Amino acid sequence: MKIKVSLGITIGLMAITAAVTFIITSNVTLDMFNNKIKSVSEKQEFYSKLSEIDTYSRTHYIGEIDEAKLIEGMVQGYIGGVGDSYAEYLTAEDYAKRLNEQTGVSVWLGFNYEKEPSGYIKITEVHPGTSAEETGLLAGDIITAVNNTDVIAFEGGYDEATSLFNCEEGTRVKLYVKRTNDDGTSDFITYNVVAQRSEQVTVTGRVIDAIGYIKISSFTDKTESQLKAKLDELISAGASGLIFDLRNNKGGSMESLQKCLDHIIGAGTAVTAEYKNGTAEAVVVCTESEEIKMPMSVIVNQNTAGSSELFAFALAEKCAAHTVGKTTAGKGYLQTAYTCSDGSVVMLSTAILRTDNSGDFNGTGLKPEFDVALSSEIDLNQISDEAALLTDAQLIKALEVTVPKETAE
Repeated sequence: MKIKVSLGITIGLMAITAAVTFIITSNVTLDMFNNKIKSVSEKQEFYSKLSEIDTYSRTHYIGEIDEAKLIEGMVQGYIGGVGDSYAEYLTAEDYAKRLNEQTGVSVWLGFNYEKEPSGYIKITEVHPGTSAEETGLLAGDIITAVNNTDVIAFEGGYDEATSLFNCEEGTRVKLYVKRTNDDGTSDFITYNVVAQRSEQVTVTGRVIDAIGYIKISSFTDKTESQLKAKLDELISAGASGLIFDLRNNKGGSMESLQKCLDHIIGAGTAVTAEYKNGTAEAVVVCTESEEIKMPMSVIVNQNTAGSSELFAFALAEKCAAHTVGKTTAGKGYLQTAYTCSDGSVVMLSTAILRTDNSGDFNGTGLKPEFDVALSSEIDLNQISDEAALLTDAQLIKALEVTVPKETAE
């Protein structure tokens, strides 16, 4: 008996098949996928499920289906279902932006930000030498409107409002800011901030009681040169010990990590990666024959992640550095980028990262030698240098344990 299939259903099935093929080839080859789905019945169930959902959607959904968004959503769903908490699907444009950020030089307004519980935009850090600093923006300011539109009034809310910050060089962005004063009163101020091309400052520091304090906010292509300059400056100023502050440092490239460690720990392998097939290879190998031989401490917290965790592990193991603060994020997998035929990119965890003694720290993080909590009232992005010496318990502890041997004796 022949079964007649309508042209519409045939076209629909062809479209579904094309979409499924796109999803599969965006991540692994079709052969690898078929090896995972071992039986014909399992394959049939997979395709049938998509077919059913597609049929229901096209038959009953009252709106119009955007085919491009449909495929994009299916890909995102596949990546989400893989089980890799660090896996990502990025459009070609988004991936290009990420690579640009990694260079440490970009066109931006000059401040970092996060979403406030109310839905508005909180400025967490204002970078020196940028338009944001020049106009007078401060960490802690709340942006309530962008270009005459209330942040919450945007159709896409916070995401749409902050997308206006990604603009071409020379673009002027109008910001309406709420600033809370020490006495509890609030000022409402308008700022016009211009997007400028500048090098992101990821390393800052100063000498505190003969101890060199260095804060590293992230690892970009410019971090190494900034770190080397700061190390030379502090050591020349007479620093007899070093404190590296990696709190809220969410990491960066392994190449940047290696270059930074190269100026501190001397020659040797610092990090190895173990892949799915059991092979292991060194991924951070330092070549400098000299190492800094002085007391060191590293301050970390729950937002210290990825390469910044490896930095802390390496200094503890190679330089006997003390670790102070709270347990780190535990991001111990290496991510690899795979480019699809349309230029989009899939980021997948492909190896377990280890230092000499860390083992697999993914999900567990680095547990500091000195477990020190920070008062919930302290905002690390806003606290002044003077106030930190009185209220930053983690910094105070690091200063206490970073003592030259002759002083300790």
